[in-house]
Amino acid sequence: MPDSRTSPAAASCIIRIEPAPGVRVRFISDMHYGHERCEAPTPRELVDGMEGIGMLVVVGDMAETRQCPWQERGMALREELRRLCTERGIQLVEISGNHDPDAPALMALFWQGRVAAMHGHALYKEVAPWSWEYLRNKKACRELIATFPDCDTDLESRLELSRAMCTLTPPIMRREGIKNRYLRSFLHCFWPPQRPMRIVWGWLTCGRRAERFIRRFLPGTETLILGHFHRYGHWTYGKRTIFNTGAWFKHATPYAVDMQDGHIISYSKWGH
Repeated sequence: MPDSRTSPAAASCIIRIEPAPGVRVRFISDMHYGHERCEAPTPRELVDGMEGIGMLVVVGDMAETRQCPWQERGMALREELRRLCTERGIQLVEISGNHDPDAPALMALFWQGRVAAMHGHALYKEVAPWSWEYLRNKKACRELIATFPDCDTDLESRLELSRAMCTLTPPIMRREGIKNRYLRSFLHCFWPPQRPMRIVWGWLTCGRRAERFIRRFLPGTETLILGHFHRYGHWTYGKRTIFNTGAWFKHATPYAVDMQDGHIISYSKWGH
């Protein structure tokens, strides 16, 4: 079985995993360990809540691992979760998100590719067109996109573009030096003005955009599980189903998808 932490230079950014018959697989995302707005349970609490789970797939943004004020704590918590999963006999599969681009795998395919899991930032060439990183660096981002001419036709090129976009510029800490917490919150949500509009548009179009991505790059896939948008959701288009697992973040709700032998067992709010 592939190791989701293999060096990216030694393997494809897409890993294929065939869970053993009867193994229950849980998909979650967007814990953002280390971030000041993280509301995820501690790694121990998380593992304690996974009785009967044989494989945990974190679909991106497990922790803050880019250079930022939360990097050290984020990476320490990630290591703790890795250790606890090993101790409990839970296979941990890590998929790279835009906040942890150092995780080698950008996509995992399960059960002969019928189920795919990816963070979701590759749905956009810009990764997150509502983010300060993009809005303040449009020219550099567009120049980088131009260096991936096959990103509209080749899946690996599209995924690697998403990783490159995440490392193009460091996270912009827009609220540094602003002591008033209400002003910080306002700036986070509403500045610049196009930011909230792009966020809402991303929420409204997430399911359909994901379905188009499947048709273009994964024609044999029936179920796609993703995060990134911090809003849980469930969409069905013909034979294809898309699940978003939300986030353990302020003003968001975490969901989990449980599967066994390629079939959906549950899609529910964490702890319910």
